[in-house]
Amino acid sequence: MAKKLGREVGLLADVAKAFADSLNLEATLESILKALEIHVCLERGAITLLDADKEMITIKVAHGLSDESKKQVTYKVGEGVTGLVVQTGKEVVVPDISKDPRFLAKTGQRSYTKGQRIAFFCVPIKLEGKTIGAISVDRKVRTGDDFDAHVRLLEVVATMIAQAVKLNKLVETDRKELRTENERLLRELKSKFNINNMVGTSSAMVEVYRLIEQVANSNATVLIRGESGTGKDLIAHAVHYNSYRAEKPFIKVNCTALPENLLESELFGHEKGAFTGAVDRKMGRFELANGGTIFLDEIGDFSLNLQVKLLRVIQFKEFERVGGYETIKSNVRIIVATNKNLEEEIKNGLFREDLYYRINVFPIYMPPLRDRKNDVMLLADSFLEKCAKENGKNIKRISTPAIEMLTSYHWPGNVRELENCIERAVLLCDEDVIRSDHLPPSLQMVRKNKETDALTLPEKVENLEREMIVDALKKTGGCQRRASAELGLTQRILGYKIKKYDILKRG
Repeated sequence: MAKKLGREVGLLADVAKAFADSLNLEATLESILKALEIHVCLERGAITLLDADKEMITIKVAHGLSDESKKQVTYKVGEGVTGLVVQTGKEVVVPDISKDPRFLAKTGQRSYTKGQRIAFFCVPIKLEGKTIGAISVDRKVRTGDDFDAHVRLLEVVATMIAQAVKLNKLVETDRKELRTENERLLRELKSKFNINNMVGTSSAMVEVYRLIEQVANSNATVLIRGESGTGKDLIAHAVHYNSYRAEKPFIKVNCTALPENLLESELFGHEKGAFTGAVDRKMGRFELANGGTIFLDEIGDFSLNLQVKLLRVIQFKEFERVGGYETIKSNVRIIVATNKNLEEEIKNGLFREDLYYRINVFPIYMPPLRDRKNDVMLLADSFLEKCAKENGKNIKRISTPAIEMLTSYHWPGNVRELENCIERAVLLCDEDVIRSDHLPPSLQMVRKNKETDALTLPEKVENLEREMIVDALKKTGGCQRRASAELGLTQRILGYKIKKYDILKRG
């Protein structure tokens, strides 16, 4: 009795271990059958699962069967002992398979000595009250065999199998949702960084679009040049997401954000114990970007030591981790950007000439905002729509005086400064229109010939009054009666102020 109990405990322990060791359903079921082979001495065993849509029962894993047999053998619901168990949800015990016509021997005839009986046990696998499959075992009958005890043991195992199936379904659902979410995010990224979604119609930007289209589907190293804040990273994203590498990683590294020793580890990874604090091996950005694109922003700030290592990666497509000896091959497209004059850096001995020629394969110049004045309002409107949505505000447009300020400003901070300017205006604005007083002090200038002088209080009041009258007339289609009501003025006073500010009437 104690020996039998020990076998059962050992079986259940091994089944529980199989359940815990792997999230792969087939591997878990294989381990469960292996445990049954060891502890129950089965001749053959199979775990079958029901395909409810096709109403077919297929063998998921089996012991004592070839892979070919597993693929070929199927049961209809109600067919044979296995089909009957799945149909009724009740266990079936065949004391002697040679004498029971229900036993179809689809998995092949059993070989046994004369006078030896083989019993067949088939127990349903149930999940949430529904039969989803069956576990079947056949073993040689021994004197004193307790068939009921075998059935009870298989019922316990079947319950654990059901939980493994349930867990697998949850994992597959999570994986499917994760894949769907990843695909959705990838589509959003492709859409966001599509060339057609980049803002700007100036001739300088049209040239940028042309160059992106030419270089995207190649492996050429791209050098993006331009002042800080012009949007060089947008070009890098557009090149990647319009290339055949779009499904692979896009890894961005800001070369100015880390000191040299940490930047080297960040780029190439490190081995355990390579330096103080390196408690584990770490993969670098070049490894993480394998098959995709790595974007090195501000390449002009690379130290000469790192420039040598980067030159090797570009030239031979290989590198070693910090503190390591294993040579790692690199299948990565490299895009670099800088706001520095690299030719001047070479003269001063701060940038390697050989690296310069390696990265300057296909240069793209991002023009400053002052050279693309026609794009200022396109960008401003785009930022206004984005910021208003993010802050839950119903701001529809930018007033005429504010537009004049935006288009007259020289924008030393380029597109980044313009975006910050619009975001500030949105936060300050409590109306449905951005006015000149919502713009930063750097843009507050006197109209016409007083652009560099400070505004007096009366001048500020007059500017605001004129702006509100222009807006009211635009909103009402030039109707002074409705505009005066909108402003809370009489028509006579409104007419006087229109004449005072030399505002042209619209019918």
